[in-house]
Amino acid sequence: MIAIRPYFETDWEAVCQVHDRAQPGEFAGVCVPRDLIPLAENPYLNKIFHPCQKFVACEGDKVVGFVAFYENHISLLYVDPDYQNLGVGKRLLRQALNIIGSPAWTVVIADNHRARRFYAQEGFQENSHFESPVSGSICQFIRLIRSNI
Repeated sequence: MIAIRPYFETDWEAVCQVHDRAQPGEFAGVCVPRDLIPLAENPYLNKIFHPCQKFVACEGDKVVGFVAFYENHISLLYVDPDYQNLGVGKRLLRQALNIIGSPAWTVVIADNHRARRFYAQEGFQENSHFESPVSGSICQFIRLIRSNI
């Protein structure tokens, strides 16, 4: 049974493992996996992650997913590939949305159609497109917004 609970500092290593296992799927076809930077070594993501409010999804003592959000921004949401398509991401997102309320927003890679469908099912809509460098590649991103529902 998967439980959602607040993040503890002792979860850091497990959260890094979840991120690092899930990130190649996020960037599939956009970046070469070896070019992706692990969470623990990524100064940009660390700057985003640490001030956020965070929750983890656990099966027993094992962290299998996490969500990090700040104000109304879903900053990071990752689920271990072995636990994807089981509703874990939806539960994490809904936990964050229960606190954030509406509006809420996030950013996804334009070619990550799976993430776009996931957020659309929860009421997010495309708001804007932009480019940004990631590990030496220029990636296309989409800002998604969930208005008052």
